[in-house]
Amino acid sequence: MIIVALLAMQVYAQHDEQVTVEGKYRPKVNKVDKLKLNPQMPEPTYVMPSTEVTPKEANQKFALDLEKLSPTAFASKDDKLVTPTKNFLMAGMGTRLSPVFLYKHNSMLTNTLGLGIGIKHNSSWLNMKDYAPSSYMNNTFDVNLTTSYFTGVQLNVGVYYKNDMFHYYGVNLVETPLTEEQIELFCPRHTYNTIGTHLGLASASTRLGELSHSGEVNYHYTFDNTYAREHFVDVAYGLGYTQKWWGDKSHPQKIGVDLAFQYEYFETSHFVAEFPVAGRNDLFLLKVNPFFEMSGEYYKLHLGVRLDGVNRVQNEDKFLAVRPDVSGSLFVLNKKLEFYAGMNGGRKLTTYSGIINENPFVGCEYPLLAQNVKLGFDGGVRTNIAEIVDLHLGVRYRHTDNDALYNTDDYNLDLAFDHTQSDVVFNKFTLVYDEIRTVSVLADVRVKLRNSLTADLGFAYNNCKPTNEEYAWYRPTTDGKLKLTYDLNDKLALHGRFLYQGGRYAKVVEFGNQGLTYSTQKLKDVLDLSLGADYKVNDQITAFGLLDNVLFQKYQLYYNYPVTGIQFFAGVKLKF
Repeated sequence: MIIVALLAMQVYAQHDEQVTVEGKYRPKVNKVDKLKLNPQMPEPTYVMPSTEVTPKEANQKFALDLEKLSPTAFASKDDKLVTPTKNFLMAGMGTRLSPVFLYKHNSMLTNTLGLGIGIKHNSSWLNMKDYAPSSYMNNTFDVNLTTSYFTGVQLNVGVYYKNDMFHYYGVNLVETPLTEEQIELFCPRHTYNTIGTHLGLASASTRLGELSHSGEVNYHYTFDNTYAREHFVDVAYGLGYTQKWWGDKSHPQKIGVDLAFQYEYFETSHFVAEFPVAGRNDLFLLKVNPFFEMSGEYYKLHLGVRLDGVNRVQNEDKFLAVRPDVSGSLFVLNKKLEFYAGMNGGRKLTTYSGIINENPFVGCEYPLLAQNVKLGFDGGVRTNIAEIVDLHLGVRYRHTDNDALYNTDDYNLDLAFDHTQSDVVFNKFTLVYDEIRTVSVLADVRVKLRNSLTADLGFAYNNCKPTNEEYAWYRPTTDGKLKLTYDLNDKLALHGRFLYQGGRYAKVVEFGNQGLTYSTQKLKDVLDLSLGADYKVNDQITAFGLLDNVLFQKYQLYYNYPVTGIQFFAGVKLKF
């Protein structure tokens, strides 16, 4: 989607005297730690808005899904601590007359009730027809309330609204010249709207021998300008019992069960002959995950099993699937070094909202299926032996069925070249499902020197082997990210970011005298460099500037959908 990657979606309120770590790398715990052995009262937390400006017309999936800090470590003693403010405002303008606006508010209305409000907008008012004809707009609004008024539980409730518009032509106007009227007809604007709400509750019990519980309900309604509609409901509930059956008090054991129900209803005005159910698609998924946890001075262990049932199965799938849920960690060198490993699996629903978030140029005229991870493995090492370095090395394996890939819609392309149809789109994508085995080698390093220079490096190598398709279309073989931040003095901070993706392939469909032909094309590697600066005028006002895509690389997110070139952004950030 067209975004300015400024902040997490939800806002949570907190007391003003509480502090948080400024920046991206807050102390985290791994998956085992997130299932706490000691139930605790979840305090309202405020997510500090990111001070980065990274305007992109569509998402690049550079997140490597790794934790920057060892779960055994806290933040470095030199990390900056700041007091969250009640109001954060950010406003700027880009060279394409592209406004950037962000406002966040958090406050305690009473001693037990916290309020959070967020507004975000960015858009492009000027096209670049000589390179990548495009315009876009992104709007987000959210409100969140957190209360601990009810005895024994904490309640969190919120609503949000998202509106996104993309006008990307998807054709090379030199090779396929179109008039303005044809552009409006065959290259229409893509508009998406989402209305959502969430409700969460958690037990406040902290005593051994008492049941702890937490629950969450999420709902969203997504619709677009092609009459596609999606209703999605996600209900989750967890129940646990913690007791010291053996060992010392600081390392109790826990038994519990996690339950979940998901329902996805999708309909579109388009039908495809070979998939008569494509016009209306309803899918539900039931999950049951019993588990047992224990820990000691030098280890943690999670033993569980995942059972799920889905109402629509494909190929050899059955209604009920059983997958392992086993993970463990071994700590050495006074808990400065962690070795971890785990096996997992299970199914999840493929949602329309998730698809358009990844590729807004896709048309879902085919049924949505449940993605099935038949077997997953994670293993690796985390360490922060040296206080200036946090290191994470890992290996990952996934055997996934019904994994969705993106292909150019050949049926739609055939009609488009006829130039007589009024309901077709040039270079539209569709889904193709395949069974894929992926082996990934991952690395994440954070280096902090003298509290002024911070370097973050991420790398991933992915070996994807589809069963039917020649390549896992558009998925990179190599991912890389380098971010440098340097505080020149108390006033001026400089930062740079370099993004790399290589080994991406597209299945190209062409229309000629002999009809449709297919070929494989390796896309140009992504080389994206951004440079920026922040100047602190005072404690409340900071001026920023960003030069994006300095190398002016014309790489394509998807075939015939390139990103725009170099852009400059400038503005101010206010805390009050």
